[in-house]
Parts: sequence; C-alpha cells; structure tokens
Amino acid sequence: MLQAFMKNSCISNLLPNLRKFGRYGIILLFIVFSQIGLAEEDTSRNALAVYLPDYRVKSGQEVPQLHGTSDLILFSAKPGEEGDGGVDFSRITPALLSFAEKARASAPDLRVSVCVGGWGRGKEFARAVSSPENRERFVVDLAAFCAEHQLDGVDIDWEFPKGDEEHAHFALFLESLSARLHRDGRQLTAALGYTRPLSRECWTYLDRVHLMSYQPWSVQPYEPWLRESIERFLAAGLPPEKLLLGVGFYAKEKAGERRAVSWKRLVEENSPGLPASDHGFWPVGTETCDLRVRLVKEYGLGGVMVWDYGHDSPEPETSLLRYLTSGLRQAAGPE
Repeated sequence: MLQAFMKNSCISNLLPNLRKFGRYGIILLFIVFSQIGLAEEDTSRNALAVYLPDYRVKSGQEVPQLHGTSDLILFSAKPGEEGDGGVDFSRITPALLSFAEKARASAPDLRVSVCVGGWGRGKEFARAVSSPENRERFVVDLAAFCAEHQLDGVDIDWEFPKGDEEHAHFALFLESLSARLHRDGRQLTAALGYTRPLSRECWTYLDRVHLMSYQPWSVQPYEPWLRESIERFLAAGLPPEKLLLGVGFYAKEKAGERRAVSWKRLVEENSPGLPASDHGFWPVGTETCDLRVRLVKEYGLGGVMVWDYGHDSPEPETSLLRYLTSGLRQAAGPE
C-alpha cells in the first residue's frame, strides 16, 4: 500500500488519491510531507565546501578522501585574456575532472562546482563583465561547461571589484548567471573577502557565500576578528544560512614573510613543526575547526568552507576534513 501511495504522490495527485487509502491517507500524507521537510532542511544547513586547486591533482590516479564533504569546488578557470567574456578553462584539467568523477562515485550526493577566478586569476574580470555582450558570453560559456561536464554549479572568486561601476557590472553579471544556472537546476556561489560584502540585491542571486576568513591580515585577537567578519556580512543583509565560514588548513605567519605551513606537514611523521618566527603563526588544527563549528551553530550559518583539500592530512586519524564533518553533524543535532 505504501509503495503504491509513494508512486502516486506527486503534489497534484495527493488529495484525489487519499480516498483510495481510506483512514490511512492522512497518516501517510503527514509522513510524506514530514520527510520532504526534513530533506529540504538537511540540504540547507551545515554544508562543508572544499576547494581543490588544479595543482593538487597531477597524475589522475589520486584517490579522493573527502570524508563527508558536501561540495567540491574545482579551482580554477579564469576570464579569458581577450576580456570579451570568454572563459579560459585550461586549468580545469582532465585529471581534475577525473578526480571529481571518482569522488562522486563514492558519494553520489556530492555537489561539484567550477570556480572562476581566485588570487592572481581575475585580472580580466572587470572587462569580462563590462558590457551586456561580454556578460552574455561569460554566462553562456559557464553554462555550457557545466552542462558538458555535468557539474552542479559555478563559484565566482573575483579578487576584487573596485569602485561603484565595477560593483554595478558585477551585480548585473551575477543576476544573469544566477537566472541561467537556476533555470538549469544548478547553484551559484561566490568567495568573498571578509571585509568586502556585496550589495543586498546580490544576496538574492547567490545560493551561498564562501567567506575567506582564514586569518586576519593584521595582528589582533583571533575570535573577535572572526565574529566581526561574520557580523559585517549579516549587517549587510546576507541571510545567515547562506554564509559558509572559511577555515584555512595551514598555519600562517602573522607578519614579516607571512610564511605558510600546511597542516599535512605539521602532522606527518618526523615533522619539524613550525619554523622559528619573531611574529608567531596564526593557529591551525582542531581548535580552529571547533571555533568555526561553534560559531556556525551560534549564528545559524550554513556551514564551513575549506582552503584547501591539499593541505589536509591523508591519514584519517589526523584529517581535519574528517574532524569537521563530525563536528558539523553534531552541531546539527540528532537526525
């Protein structure tokens, strides 16, 4: 009986079909809608998004160890040098796409997006979004690439638009890209600097914001800085459930050369640890993960974003991805 009901449980058919099941109809209807509600809630909270740079995957033989990651972001394509809206996808290599396919094979619910831009890869953004014709080509190229490779969305990482005109053009581009991707059943996200919220209208176009809150750029108390970063975006009108709080899987020197040391190196056998520094290093490890999980729960945020996969330990016992997955599940409460 339940299988027959589920087979015919499209919304338009529910009420007419209730008569077939007599007094069980209302009970079954309640169960179905309860499960639908739970599914929608689960997909909107406590995401774990992880960036995978092209230089982390070389042989094509790498085995994904994503430990419950919800979103894998392939980093990165960039606006073409011609500045006409065309996209250079040369860094989204066959090996990178193969890694994503293998990851999906073991985790069918994994969402895979392509990132455009990033530090040093966005100098042509301003020209690429400067006219309706350029924006249209930009959108078409991204939508076609997603369709060709069966990707789930696009992540935009423009570092950084300047002035009112570039911000206005960026908003128009996000509007057009959002409409196309959402029409195709795909998502649109953006990586943003922790001092750089967008206009309120842009939040309606984006499914999520990946806050690049890895470490402060100046020496200051760590947790207050992180809270201020969150509150800056919430005050700018971003719904908290759309905000993913970024964490870096590396220690960063607070000043001077600003050297970085990956978590993977710090926990490997015979690791020398952090180098000597007159300035000290910003923290990395389970405590920085715990802090973000706690703030996700406190502020009602959408989850955590990680830079990047290659900094994590390949050993499950010391993997921060594995640790974060466990923490986010506990923060979400009982299933």
